[in-house]
Amino acid sequence: MSELAIGEFARRCGLSLKALRLYDARGLLPPVRVDEATGYRFYSPEQLERAHTIALLRRLDMPLTTIAEVLAQPPEGVGATLRGWWRERRRELSERGPEVDLVLTSLGADASLHATGRFGVDDVVVTDQPARSVASLQQNVVQDDLVATIMADVTELRGFLGAAGAHFGAEYWVLFHGAVGFDGDGPVEVCVPYEGLVAPAGSVHLRHEPSHRLAYVPVTAADCRYPEIIAAYVALETWLVGRETAGAVREVYPVPWSDDAVVVHVAQPIR
Repeated sequence: MSELAIGEFARRCGLSLKALRLYDARGLLPPVRVDEATGYRFYSPEQLERAHTIALLRRLDMPLTTIAEVLAQPPEGVGATLRGWWRERRRELSERGPEVDLVLTSLGADASLHATGRFGVDDVVVTDQPARSVASLQQNVVQDDLVATIMADVTELRGFLGAAGAHFGAEYWVLFHGAVGFDGDGPVEVCVPYEGLVAPAGSVHLRHEPSHRLAYVPVTAADCRYPEIIAAYVALETWLVGRETAGAVREVYPVPWSDDAVVVHVAQPIR
């Protein structure tokens, strides 16, 4: 069987040397032989078809983990797997219109390409917030784990405060000290305001939140989901243009969940 050095194989399949090394490390396209003395990789001509398939899937922005799943399917299962991924991909892209509006707003452009009309600058409320004591947990978290992490942290904080004899209500906050999404994992700080004397313990941090002015967009339970809630962020960002902020953007959950009520404030402290 003839072998192709990595440079020749890369030229024939249209993949870079860096990509081939990555696909080798991920087990997607390992070479048939690695020279022990030089470390040079050698491939079989029969591997060109697999390399071309990987290249095509990467052009669709398919993640490497999904590519591995597709390639592991028998021929009769590939179509269903690939079509299912593509339907989900199209749905995700169609739902990111409000995020496009957010980018347009930050660039000073007219955010009307995908505007939902659900929220506007007239929905922004400004209020003065008193100083509060809060117990908090902070960690880095990716988008897929965000909701589960928030609820677990709220439960842990309430349990901690209850054991310490502190007084607290239904309210909790989620402060975004960094982006959570495609390229970010926070950090995110979950806070529960309380009253009473409490000693810090473990990973729970106790701090004083000073009095401040808060601008927020009230959001009902029906809109407290992705992508609808992004429109509230767009409205708030639009209103904030030319104003000075004074803290992390946050979601304030002031009351117990109710399907027909305002359950969250998309908020930003301001000067």
